[in-house]
Amino acid sequence: MLAIQLLSLWLASASLTGASLAQAPLFLSADSFCLVRQPLTCAVHKSLEPPVVCSFPGPHSVYLPKKVETPAPSKESGLSPPPPSKWENTGKCVDKYCVYRNLGFANRRGIVAVTTQKHINRIQALEKKASSSQKENFHQNSAWFNLSEVSGKGLGLVTNTSLSRGNILMALPPALIIHQRCFEQTPHASLLPLLEAAVASMPVELEGLFMGQMSHFPGPKIPSILATNIFQMDLGGYGGDGGHYGNFPEISRFNHDCRPNVIFHIDPVRLVAVTTIVREVIPGEELSISYVDPKDPKTKRQERIKEAWGFECSCSLCTAPPKEEEKSRKRVEGIKELERTLEDLGAAKGKVNKKMMERLVKRYREERLEGYMSGGLTLVAMNFNMLGDAKNAEKYAKMAEEAVVMERGRGAADAEAMRNLGRDPRGHFTWRARVGR
Repeated sequence: MLAIQLLSLWLASASLTGASLAQAPLFLSADSFCLVRQPLTCAVHKSLEPPVVCSFPGPHSVYLPKKVETPAPSKESGLSPPPPSKWENTGKCVDKYCVYRNLGFANRRGIVAVTTQKHINRIQALEKKASSSQKENFHQNSAWFNLSEVSGKGLGLVTNTSLSRGNILMALPPALIIHQRCFEQTPHASLLPLLEAAVASMPVELEGLFMGQMSHFPGPKIPSILATNIFQMDLGGYGGDGGHYGNFPEISRFNHDCRPNVIFHIDPVRLVAVTTIVREVIPGEELSISYVDPKDPKTKRQERIKEAWGFECSCSLCTAPPKEEEKSRKRVEGIKELERTLEDLGAAKGKVNKKMMERLVKRYREERLEGYMSGGLTLVAMNFNMLGDAKNAEKYAKMAEEAVVMERGRGAADAEAMRNLGRDPRGHFTWRARVGR
């Protein structure tokens, strides 16, 4: 059921229960994929035993393959035809988990999965669900950036042109998908050969891209790469059986910043990681993502980064003078407080107003959290409609929809919810809910 339908049922009884918008299911996403922000611990990595959660990507990659233009096969050239997009079992298995590969996937980029036949069938079903244009829309706008030396960080992605909010840098599939239980519960002695067979099954260029990723943990290279650079994915199934991890090598090229200029999400239908610019970027500026929750306090962010990736964050926020750091902390606390008020349907009449909502949006921008505004913008759009301000409800619903698409994808439930609100504010069930009809 869509989040907006759930909220409709909830609002009908809210006045009787004294509930708040924080308890409503508006922000429960129906996405098939999710990202988990807690990194693997070194102890968990060494044993590969549960509990294991996925990490944000590693600091950077040292490998940037040249773009190779593959000529179309012809009788004169003698080239073999491209491999079909077809999944095959390589015969390398441990219990029910086998190494599958598809050499023709994503315009011959290729993909490998360590999973069960049931989940390969699920992936094939997702491929069929995607439109022809979606299947072909794998790309990387390499002309916009270069892999260059970044002072104090080593290699990083640096722009060579001006970029605007909404520009998509990459839309690329994983190199490797592995079943969560296989990765967590298979004994190391059996898992390592399986992972090695999986990487060896990749096309040459994809294997080079995978092996070029940085790894923080000691021990064998492949498990260490995965422990440093995997994301949680859900292919569906009962009892958590659909849980998988995905490795997206291109994402590992982005260095970390607690106030990033790039956001990414995983498209549940196309099996791609989409990276998008969230604010204006000038030539020579480094492109960055956040490996941790940017709203966390400085000490918590730094502890997670040090534990998971072995470096100390030197971004402008973490190295700011104490006075500026305190201003930032207060702005983040202010954001959280404003959102709590906007979530509260029982807030005193007049407490929720236009100035308050404009202040929330302003603080997000002042704090350079443009990639994390979707929840705040959704609250603002809903509350403008509850106040009977159709013009601003429509304006912020559109902004919220755009933010949700960037942060979680076009199919996210909240994107549809904001589309519905923006199309007909006065006909929406939230119309004038705070002031009476």
